[in-house]
Amino acid sequence: MPDLSRLSDAERRALLLLAHGHTAKTAAVELGVSEGSINERLREARRKAGVGSSRQLARIVAAEAQAGKDKAAPQENRDRKIGMAAPATRGQGRRRDLTPWAVWPVIAGAMTMIALAASIGAFVALAVARQPAPPAPSGTVAVRAATPSPPRVVAVSPMPGAVVPAGRLALTVTFDQPMQAGWSFVARDPATYPACERTPRQSADRRSFTLACAVEAGREYEVGFNSDRPRNFASETGAPAIPAMVRFKAR
Repeated sequence: MPDLSRLSDAERRALLLLAHGHTAKTAAVELGVSEGSINERLREARRKAGVGSSRQLARIVAAEAQAGKDKAAPQENRDRKIGMAAPATRGQGRRRDLTPWAVWPVIAGAMTMIALAASIGAFVALAVARQPAPPAPSGTVAVRAATPSPPRVVAVSPMPGAVVPAGRLALTVTFDQPMQAGWSFVARDPATYPACERTPRQSADRRSFTLACAVEAGREYEVGFNSDRPRNFASETGAPAIPAMVRFKAR
């Protein structure tokens, strides 16, 4: 059985769409990403799981997802059995007439017991309230569960505002943590976006992406990394990177 624990959420979504009859092209439309991004996710998923066919791996992932849903289905509650009252003892049904003078001692005794119980309860509650809370063990530090932070761009080449020579250019963006294989180089204005190849190269530490581009002398360029949509630059846990942008010129 292939090991599916290493698959990311983005890779699983692409495989589930494939299992439901989508192609890489229609899956890209459904997820709002490029077809190249979908193919990259499928290649990465096959590599992690050790399965040679994307369709075969998609069927396995879909079967695992269905099995998880079946296990989560709520079980039916069982009816509780209701106990029957004990049979009446001999003479229990016989009525006994009591005069007010005979009933009064019983009532007075019951009221005395109720008052005594209330006094004892109040005393115990007061004693517990006054008892100080036990001190925390020495050296104990409260630990709050850390929430994964979204990735941030920490370096871009060329740097913002740089003037670069015309010709071939390696556009590189680096994040503060390892990333998934997807990407979103955003053209905010087609007139200011350089001529680049479709697929970037990801570094061995999975933090940097390098895109081969070409720039012309005398032009200004602008490239975004993620936006409100698309935002395929994401951490290994699936958190989208905070959008960023770089502007530079060519001489």
